[in-house]
This record gives sequence, C-alpha cells and structure tokens, in this order.
Amino acid sequence: MSATRRANGVSRPSPRASSSTTPKPSSKSSASRSRTLFTLLQPAEALLLLTYPALLLLGSLFSLLDPSARAAPYSATSQSHPPELAPNYFALKRNVFNIWFVKVGWFWFTVAWAVWVILGMGMVGRSRAPLREKGRIVELYDDEEEEEEEEKDGIFVLTPQKLQSILRWAVVTLWWMLVTQWCFGPALIDRGFTLTGGQCELMRSETARQEMGDVREFVTGAACKLAGGKWKGGHDISGHVFILVAGSASLGLEVLGAMVNDARIGAERKQERLGKWGWGIVVGVVGMSWWMLLMTAAYFHTWFEKFSGLFTAYLGIAAVYILPRVLPEVRNILGVPGQ
Repeated sequence: MSATRRANGVSRPSPRASSSTTPKPSSKSSASRSRTLFTLLQPAEALLLLTYPALLLLGSLFSLLDPSARAAPYSATSQSHPPELAPNYFALKRNVFNIWFVKVGWFWFTVAWAVWVILGMGMVGRSRAPLREKGRIVELYDDEEEEEEEEKDGIFVLTPQKLQSILRWAVVTLWWMLVTQWCFGPALIDRGFTLTGGQCELMRSETARQEMGDVREFVTGAACKLAGGKWKGGHDISGHVFILVAGSASLGLEVLGAMVNDARIGAERKQERLGKWGWGIVVGVVGMSWWMLLMTAAYFHTWFEKFSGLFTAYLGIAAVYILPRVLPEVRNILGVPGQ
C-alpha cells in the first residue's frame, strides 16, 4: 500500500504510515530507573537501617508504658530524669556503659572497623568447590599449608577494597567530627542549638557576660557545662542517637556488604581464630550500640530530639553508602562494600 495518497493534487501522508513511523514511548528507561531505585540496598542492608527507627520507637513506647519511667519526673534542661529519681540504672547519665562506651563511642567503632578491615576482610573466602581443568577435577588448594600461608599474607595486603573502606570510614568520621566536635568553630549540633534560640544560662547574666569577655563567650555545650552553666533554650539534636546510629550502621553496612558478596559468588569465608576475633568484636560493638540506643530512646531526650539525631546520622550514611550506588563518579572513589 502506498505510504501517501493524493488529494487535490497534494501529496499527504497516509495515516497508517504516519502511525507506523511515529516512535512509541519506551518504558525501558523508566523501568530501569525503578529497578535501580529498588535495588539500591540489599534486603539485609535495608533491614539494618530499619532497625534504628524501630529501636527508637520501641524505647520511646516503653518510657510511656513503664509505670516507673512514667512516674519519674523529666528535666528538659538535662534531657534526662533527675539522678535521685531515675527509674533504673540505665536512666543515669553516670552509668558505666554511657561513660565508657557511648561517650567515647567513635573510638570503639573505629577499633571494631579496623579489626574488621585487618582480620575480617583479610580472611576473604575463596570458593571451596572443586575446579574442572581439562576434563578433570582439581582441588582449589592442594596443600593446606600453602592455603594458610596465603591467608596470613592476605591480612596485611592493602587491596583496593580495603583502601575504599578506609576512604569510606574517613568520610563518615569527618561527618561525625563536623556534627559533634568542630565545624569551622562550634559543631553543627551546637550551631543548631544556638540558631534555635539556645544559649548557656550564664550568658543571661550581664555581669557574667562582662567577666567572660568576647573571647570566653560560651558557644558550645561542652564549654558551658565546663564553666558550671546549663545549656538550655534551643533544639538539641541527640548526639547519643547520632553517634550510635552513624557508627554502628556504617560498621554494619561494611560487614553486610562483604557477607552479601560472599553469598553471591559462592565463597566461603574462613572462620580461623583471627577471623572469629574480627567478627566477634564487630558483633559485640554493634550489639552494645543497639542496646544503648534502646536505653537512650527510653530515658533520654524528646521524640523530636531523637528523630533529628537519627535524621542527621542517616544523611551521612546516605552520602557514603547510598550515593555511590547512584553516581558512578562517587562509586569509583568510595566504592560499595563487598564489591
């Protein structure tokens, strides 16, 4: 059939031909985009990140349902119950786990991560299945001593995967420092507090302000408490929630990435003595973080303060562990755990 037909001496395109030449909208790109968004995280990784809001919700609900916690007065200034009326030991700011674990939490997270990189990633498994070579089956390792020697050497080899893990942890640590320690002056937590109307109560006194002078004007919570004052009046992002979530989630994503990759390629991770130490320390630190996050949710801070701490932690997690799965340029630098 002719692609055109004549009408009054003018050639016009045939409707059928026109419809056949018009490109149909393709759903391939949208489907590909949907698949990409859906597979940004492995199921185990998504479950890990969902654990934190679940723990915060569980702890907050417990504080509402537990008669002793509900009856104990709560101080908005100290974000806790008064020590003499605390519902239990974990409601005390001076409890040993809070002082020696949460307060120096980033130290423990870094130790656990370093142990994992040296021992856990150093024990990267190799497939234990026999290999076929020219029609005959050969074992992957013929000499057990040779296998053990290779494993020991692999612990101290700086592989590209280890280097990218170091870079990822450096970025996460930088985010922790900016939020809690220093951000070209006061940390982001302190800046947020003062921007929302908070200040050291000593600054309310004109006499105290004159005695301190401009140099000693308190702009951080730590400096205020060190001088004997109270940090009050603004919104206080929960530093405990931020540290516990950012540290343990980063550590968990590093380990889960390797586990998922091992399962995908059919590798068997060695459980030698050193490897077990690596796994044990990681599990212990993450488990303690979950418990202390639950206690923080139950006895410290308001709902909004806990949510803002969680949100701030997730911003850093997204930048380091999710953004590389979307942007190849970032992926080439930071990589993805286990890949």
